[in-house]
Amino acid sequence: MSNEVKNDGSSPAAVRLADQAHPATEQGKWGRNAAQTRQRILLAARDLFAKAHYESVGTREIAAKAGVNITLINRYFGSKKKLFAAVVDSLDELAKAPGASVRGALDRALDNIVFGGERGNSTWVDEFRIILFSALNPEVADIISVFFDRKREALRERLRGVDVVARADIAYVLLMGSALLVSLSRSKKYGKKERETFRKGLGHVLDQLLGPEWQATPR
Repeated sequence: MSNEVKNDGSSPAAVRLADQAHPATEQGKWGRNAAQTRQRILLAARDLFAKAHYESVGTREIAAKAGVNITLINRYFGSKKKLFAAVVDSLDELAKAPGASVRGALDRALDNIVFGGERGNSTWVDEFRIILFSALNPEVADIISVFFDRKREALRERLRGVDVVARADIAYVLLMGSALLVSLSRSKKYGKKERETFRKGLGHVLDQLLGPEWQATPR
C-alpha cells in the first residue's frame, strides 16, 4: 500500500479523514440555513397576513418577501394553510410565559400593544389584525377558533378566585380592544404622552380585574 503524499503535503489517510468530515460540516451548515430560511418565510407570512385577508395573500408574494424560491414554502410548511397555522401558533405569546404571574404577563402584553404598536413591531397587534382579517374565512376559521379557545383557556388556568371564565374573557377583550385602538390610531396626535396615559388607564382596569375582590374562594 502506497504511502505517497498528496500535492498539498498531507497523507492519503489525512485526506480521507478530511473528506469524511466535510459532509457533516456541510450538513450542519445546511441545517442552520434551513432553520433561518424557515424563519424568514414565517416572518414574511406573518407580516403579510397581518395586512391583508388570507385569500389575498399568495404564496408567491410570501416567497418574494422572504427572498426565497416559492417551492421552499411547500418544503418547509406543506401548504399555504399549514403556513398560516404556523404563523398563528407563533403568536401565542401569553401562553409561552408560564413562569410569570398573570399580572406580569398581561402587563407585558399591554406594553407590547401600546408601545410596540407605535413602532410597528407588536406581536399582539399583529395577532389582532390576523384574527380580524381571517376569522371569517371558511378555509382558516377553524385555525383561528382553536387559537382563540387556547388563549382564553390559558388565561382561565392562570387566574385565581371567582368568575375566572368571565374575567379571562374580559382580559382578552382588554387586549384585543387595545390592539384595535392602536391599529386605528395612526395620527401623530396620539403621541407618547397619550399612549402613556392610555397605558396607565389599562393598568387601573387590571387592578380591578385582578384585585382582592376577585380572589375570594367560590362558595
